[in-house]
This record gives sequence, C-alpha cells and structure tokens, in this order.
Amino acid sequence: MFLTIIKFLGAFESLELSLFDWMVRSRPFRDETDERLLIVGITEADIQSRQQWPFSDGLIAEILDILLEDDPAAIGLDLYRDVPLQPGHDRLVEQLNSPKVIGITKLGDRHSEGVPAPPYLPPERVGFNDLILDNDGIVRRNLLYVNREPSGEAVFSFGLQLALKYLQKFDIQPRNSQDNPYQIYLGKATFNPLNVNSGGYQTIDPKGYQILLDYRAPETVARQVSMTQVLAGNVQPEWVKDKIVLIGTVAPSLKDMFFTPYSADGSNVQMAGVVIHAQILSQLLDSSLEGKGLFWFWPEWVEIVWLGLWSGVGGVLVWRSDRPLKLFGLATGAIAAIVASGFGVFLFMGWIPTASAIAALLLSGSGAIASKVLYTLFYDPLTGLPNRAGFVQEMGRLKRRLLKGEQAAKPAASPSTHSTLSTGSTPFIGVVFLDVDRFKTINDGLGHEVGDRLLVAFAKRLQQILGEQRRKSMTDTGLRRTQAMANAKVARVGSDEFAILLENIRQVEEAAGIAEQVRRQLTIPFDIEGHEIYSSASIGMALGPASEDRDLLREAHTAMYRAKVLGKPNLEVFEATMQSNAIARLELETDLRRSLRDNEHLRQKIHDLQLRGEDYSALNSQFPVYYQPIVDLPSGRIAGFEALVRWEHPQRGRVFPGEFIPLAEETGEIIPLGAWVLEEACRQVRQWQQQIPGCEHLTIAINLSGKQFNQLDLLDTIATTLELTQLDPHCVKLEITESVVMDEVEAAIAMLNKMKALNVKLGIDDFGTGYSSLSYLHQFPTDTLKVDRSFVSRMEQGEDKRAIVKTIIDLAHNLNMEVVAEGIETPEELARLRSLACEYGQGYFFAKPLPKHEATALLHSNPRW
Repeated sequence: MFLTIIKFLGAFESLELSLFDWMVRSRPFRDETDERLLIVGITEADIQSRQQWPFSDGLIAEILDILLEDDPAAIGLDLYRDVPLQPGHDRLVEQLNSPKVIGITKLGDRHSEGVPAPPYLPPERVGFNDLILDNDGIVRRNLLYVNREPSGEAVFSFGLQLALKYLQKFDIQPRNSQDNPYQIYLGKATFNPLNVNSGGYQTIDPKGYQILLDYRAPETVARQVSMTQVLAGNVQPEWVKDKIVLIGTVAPSLKDMFFTPYSADGSNVQMAGVVIHAQILSQLLDSSLEGKGLFWFWPEWVEIVWLGLWSGVGGVLVWRSDRPLKLFGLATGAIAAIVASGFGVFLFMGWIPTASAIAALLLSGSGAIASKVLYTLFYDPLTGLPNRAGFVQEMGRLKRRLLKGEQAAKPAASPSTHSTLSTGSTPFIGVVFLDVDRFKTINDGLGHEVGDRLLVAFAKRLQQILGEQRRKSMTDTGLRRTQAMANAKVARVGSDEFAILLENIRQVEEAAGIAEQVRRQLTIPFDIEGHEIYSSASIGMALGPASEDRDLLREAHTAMYRAKVLGKPNLEVFEATMQSNAIARLELETDLRRSLRDNEHLRQKIHDLQLRGEDYSALNSQFPVYYQPIVDLPSGRIAGFEALVRWEHPQRGRVFPGEFIPLAEETGEIIPLGAWVLEEACRQVRQWQQQIPGCEHLTIAINLSGKQFNQLDLLDTIATTLELTQLDPHCVKLEITESVVMDEVEAAIAMLNKMKALNVKLGIDDFGTGYSSLSYLHQFPTDTLKVDRSFVSRMEQGEDKRAIVKTIIDLAHNLNMEVVAEGIETPEELARLRSLACEYGQGYFFAKPLPKHEATALLHSNPRW
C-alpha cells in the first residue's frame, strides 16, 4: 500500500520515463521509410546561401508553387507566417489559398503568448503546434486536439489536420464513440487519450486529447530533401504526387530542435520539429489505414496487482536465500524478468510500470532483509536455535526471574568441585558449553554442505536429549538430575559451538551428570547423506548464583577450551585458575601487539636515519635478530647464517620463541614481525659483506611462516627490502616448511615461482616431518632441502636411521638441490654427513644462535671446523 501511494504521487515517474526512452531506443527499428511523406528541410546551407532569415514570402511562395505543380495530397507549412515579409507577399497569399496547404499556429497559455496563423487561412486549414514537452524536456506525447474555451469548439493539431486532409480520399473522418465519449474512431484506429497515470506517467497535465508518440527510426522516417533541391528542380514528381509534404527548418541554429527518447543514449542529439511532425503523421496514418495499435495501458487495479506480485517475489527471494551471492543473483534475475516483461509488452505497444515494479521488489526485499536481520540478531538461521545474543538475553531474563523469587530457593554457596552445594535463598544456574570435535576436518573432507547438515543434526539431537529429560522430570520426581532439565534451553553460540542453560542446580554432580549424559548421546554416529559420521564434543561447564554478576558463558567456554587442550573426553568444570591463565595469555598478546607497534616506529626511524646516511647502530629493538652459523661442510668455514628472532621484554625479560611465535602466528602479528626480521637480517648481512674481508658472498636464511607465505603483498615486501638494504638477492634464502607448501600445492608452486623470479634462493625446511611431498618435490623451484634435526640426531642409532638421511641427500642431489643438515651436535654426526656429501650443516656443535655482536666476532675469527 505504501509503495502504491508513493507511486501515484509520482516518485517513480522520472525512472519510468527513462526506461520508456530505453525501450524506444532498444526495440527493433521500423526503419522503412514512410513513402507517404516528404520533408522539405531548410538547412544551414540554405540559410548560408541566401544570407537571410526568415526567408521572404516570395521565396516560400516559389517553393509552394513548385510543389503544388506535382499535385501533393497536402502541404504542411511548419513555418510561422503571421506577418508579411516582402517581397512577394501577395504571391504567397495566392499560394496559401490552395485547399491543400495547411498552416501552423502556436496556442498561447498563461505562461507564454501564442503565434497566430496567417490571417488569410481558414480555421479548417490551420493546426496548432502539437509538440508537448515532459518535465525533463523530452517530447514523448502528441496533443491531437483541444477544446477552445469558452465555446468548447474543437481545435485540431497540425499533424491531425494534415492526416485528415490525406484521409479525405479514403472518406475517413473522426467520430466519437457512443459508449465512451473519451474514445475517438479514425478509420481502423481507436484513440484512447492519456490519463494522468497512464503507463509510467503519474503527474502529467492530461488536458486535451493526448497520445504517446510511436517513433520510427529517426534517420528514415521520411524522404528528406533540402529547399535548394526543390528550387533547383532536383525533386522527382513521384516523391510529391499524392504525398504529404512538410516544409520546416532542420538547421540547428534556428532552435527548432527538440529532445526525444533517442537523445538519451549519450549522444544528446536533438530532432527537428518538422521531423517530429513527420513521426506523428506516420503514426496517425498507420493507425487509421492499417489498424496498427496505439500504446495501451493497464487499469489502476491491475497495476496494483502487478506491484503486489513483485512485492511478494521480493520477500520470498530473501527468505529462501541463505547466501548473499545467491540472493544477489536471484534479485538480479528478478529485475531482469521485470525489465524483460516490460520490454516484451512494449514490443506489442503496451507500457506497463517497470521501475515501480523493481522498486516493489527491492523495497519488499529490503523489508524482508530487515526482518531477517532482526531475527538473526537473536536466532541462528541454520539451526533455528537462539544464537549467542539470544542465549545471553535468555540468561539475563532467567537471572532476573530467579532473583524475584519465581523459583524455589537455590543453594547459596559458590559451586566448585565439592559434591553438594550449600542450600540457601540464592538460586544457582549453570551453563554447559560444547564444541564439536574435528568439525573442520569434517567440513574440509566432506564439504560445507555436509558440515552444515551435521550441525543441524547435532542441534536436533541436543534438543531431543533435553526434551526426553524434560518429560522424565515431569513424571519421575525421584530423578533429581532431571530437575535442572525442566526449563533447560540450548543455543548455537559459535560456528561449531553450542551452549545449554540450566536452572534448579542443587549439586555439582547433578550438572555434571547432565553434561555426561549429553556427551554419551553425542557419541552415537550421525547419518548425513549416506556418510556415517562419528563425532564428539569437548565440554566445559560453569555454575554460579544468579545474584553474582559473572559471565558464565565465558567461563564455560574457558573450561571447554581447557578440555580441548587436554584432549580429555570428559567434562571440565570452570576454576578460577583457568581464568587467570586466559588473562595471562591475553596480557601476553597485548604486550606483543604493543611491542610490535613500538618496533614499527623504530623501524621507520632506522629508515629515516639510513636515508640521511646517519648512524643507527645505537637503536635497539625489543626483537633482536640472532644468527646461527651455517657451515660449508667440505671446507668447514661459515657460508652464512640462519636468522632467528628473540623477544627481550622490558618487564618480562626474555620471552622464549615457543611462547610468542605461535601467538604471533595466531593473531596475524607474524606479518610485521616477519617483515622486521627480513629487513634487519638483510641489512646486517650486507654490513658484514662490506666490512669483513672474505664475507663478500655470505648468505642469510630466513624462515617464512604460513601466514607470511599467504600474505598478498609478500613479493612487494621482499623486493622493497632487497632494494632498501642493497643486498644481492642471490645471498638471501627464504625457507618454507614442508607443511606450508603442501596445504595448497598448486597455489604454493605458483607462489614459489613468483618468489624465484626475484632471484632469491628457496629452501624447504624440516623436510620429511609429517608430510609427503615427494610427488611434487620436482615441481618446487627450490634450491635446498633442510634435513630435520630428528633425522640427524638418530644417525648413530643404526644403519636404517643413517639410510634415511642418505636417501634424503641422494634425492636432493638427483633434483639438483643442495642439502643443509640441522641439529649437528657431535663430531661423529659431522663426519657422517661429510661422508654422505652433505653440503651444509648447522647446530650447537658449531655455535648456538648468536646476537649480532657475537656473530660479528665469530666472523672476524674466521673459524674452521
């Protein structure tokens, strides 16, 4: 209803008119020339050749004389001749006395004065200028006739007068319909006038008798000749005989030009008034003689049904679409269907609301989206369960209800691992938090659709468990454990996380028994699309009095996370130490972010000093880079270093990499940290190459984490760093663990090839530890394989262990790769690797990771092992 109201107020009129113009331009042109018409156009060349305007009456009379000799059906003089223009006025009056000549006048209104017709023409041979401009200045309508006030006498338009003159030979005269006074019959045509809301119009002035223009192709509507051609006798008589001849200006400088639907295609081309009159005449003749239909329009009630139909479609599309891309596609298809329907009807001379139908679709869809968003604020669309916000809201209502005494008194002591909770006036509530184990594996292995179905089945089973226990609590008062289930509620609070809200908790065992029962029921396999899926849940629980302002959902989640870390199949109940551990981890994460932010400022300061050529060696970072030597085993000399980052916290002291590197990887802070290590290591190696003799070809190995390897601007970061530090790319080796390249093999190969194009060296770290990349190894553009320390340390345990290392070395050599063995700690391991032709090695036998000043001293000592 609202949409109908704003439509009838004209809110969509400009859009409807734009679509009308587009459909006029887009439909197949009627590009055949109307042989019943001839246009004599006064061109710019005609005006220039005579150096005057307006032309004299004598020149116009000469043109009329030439044309009348060839016996036209009618001549329409689309030129105002209300005052004499000597010489030749008497001659023009003589020519205008011909019954075949129709003159034009301009009717005045309250906004402008009119232009009278030549005074010597009778009213039946004068028509008014019938071009009507819409509010946007475009001619889409033709005014056939108006009733002169106050007499009510009908005054015909210029086009209608010419058409009637032509139709006289067919004995066709206009007549009114006896059934409908607003209809006019003219030959085979029935003319229905435009109303205020016809088609896409809503606010037009419908005075007089108006019809929509049915444009032909503008270039070919009628044969066109110039005034000069007529005067020179270059017009064939058959072009004129029994034809309607229109004389008017086509020169742009004379301002008798109008915008039409063809002007909106970007060309901004205007059409001469005389050509538009030809369009009108062609339409009137086609309709009267051949019965070609005029534009028709739906009645108001049909338009309302039409808009209501698409409003319903918009709502259905939103509610049936579960993904934005799918909704966008369906909405685009629906809009295309509306436009196609409108255009199809337009081809059969119908103009139906299109823009307002699209608006109905979009507005109803938007309303449905708003309703859906409001629903999804508190409910999960996949399972239909309350979501996290809905669960928290329900828990708040429960607390308020219990505190008002609507339930029986609950125990007052804070629940812990004690068996029985103290009784008292304060009621207790509990939250059981469940996380579906191995859900990512199921999702990745069987697809997201199966994963979604599993979540739905998981939710239904939880509801079934609660429902069964609820029925038992109503029939078996001896089952104390089921009392907490009487009003239990389940919610989906995360992607694969669920929560159960319990009340009437009397004992810890009571809640734990509920959680255990749920856990056992969830171990029963699910049948999803023929797949028998065995699943389980990590479960945490938190209990507390309703009077305390505690976040039980967060506490239960913390307990669940503890159960998942421990890998225990049973329940974990929240304890205060869990919260302190979580807080400690959060504080470490906060410190890491703050320290890296400070490090970025330091990095920028180093850049500025470096650009100015000033010393920056006194600047110290919280993240110093340590260097472990990589030794060329045949020569026993240092060939390069591996860069390893440390964290020197101002308050905590040294934080071990095992603590902060996984945290940086998880939070994404590994990206700025890795960029710092890359830049600092390259800068330091470049200094050593320049300052220490014999180190000109020193290399640096730098580890890339999985998130670094997948960052979008990694290549730009590497290239910028090499340019900044002026280090030869061949001296940089970027090492990626085998697990990283095996996650997405094809994408990894493409990325490695792009990195190789930067002329850096590439290495695979920890080769052979848990992944099988042998089938792809020959496709990796890598230069080295690094043998993991676990293989090196077991070489002396037996021939089979040594065979593994030998196999890796032989494989690398067959693929033209060099080998780096890490974790060398004994002379025996060194000797064994040399005997196996291993090129490089590193480990505590040579040196531990060293700060840069100790690494510098080591290089100056030029050791040889």
